[in-house]
Amino acid sequence: MATEGQGFEQWLCGAKVASDQLSDQQRAVLHAAFQFLRQSKGDYSSSRIAGHFLLRCGVGLGVAQIARLVGISVRSAFRHRKFSAMQVAQQIQHHFRGRPYGKLLPRHAGSIAEFLFAHPEATRGDLLDFIGRTWEFRVSKVALWEFLKKYGLDRASLEEARQAVSREEEERVTAQVLDARMTGGLVPVVSDRFFLPRPSMPGPSCCGPRCFPGSTRPASASAMTTARSSGGS
Repeated sequence: MATEGQGFEQWLCGAKVASDQLSDQQRAVLHAAFQFLRQSKGDYSSSRIAGHFLLRCGVGLGVAQIARLVGISVRSAFRHRKFSAMQVAQQIQHHFRGRPYGKLLPRHAGSIAEFLFAHPEATRGDLLDFIGRTWEFRVSKVALWEFLKKYGLDRASLEEARQAVSREEEERVTAQVLDARMTGGLVPVVSDRFFLPRPSMPGPSCCGPRCFPGSTRPASASAMTTARSSGGS
């Protein structure tokens, strides 16, 4: 953007335009645009007019270079190159009358929804500022309200959507807990060390002194005495 005290070569260098690669015709066109912007001190109307002219005159520069020359964003330059001279003049008039001149389209709904969910306490003024920073146009409060209502982005619809999401999340967590209980997912697994070791082979169990079921060695058997019965008491 041309500023007071800035020379032509500095203007080109600031916009990343290689001066030594310009033809005589390109230098003449750019020098005229530079003089126009410097005399008008780069106000809004002059920037829009100069930008529209350079985008349409076939000067052979890229859109980003022209945007830097006239002091507008690259996004605006891409949008403005589709406008006719009448549309540019209308936007300049609307700008100075303070009238809204932008129009919210369906493709804007996603970014606006993201902003509203990220800033639930944002006011309507905050949203208008966000629209101005993002797309560089303004809309009226009535147009904004109608857009939000149409796409379910007004405060009442958003609150209802948040409550529905909360209910769905609560139901989903409850279902997961019930499924886990049914499959035993929440039952703690007890370590094998908690239980007594299993015997390696079966054996008798008794509470008294150790007993022996018998022995195959005759010498180890205790001697038994027998008495003849006399048959009477």
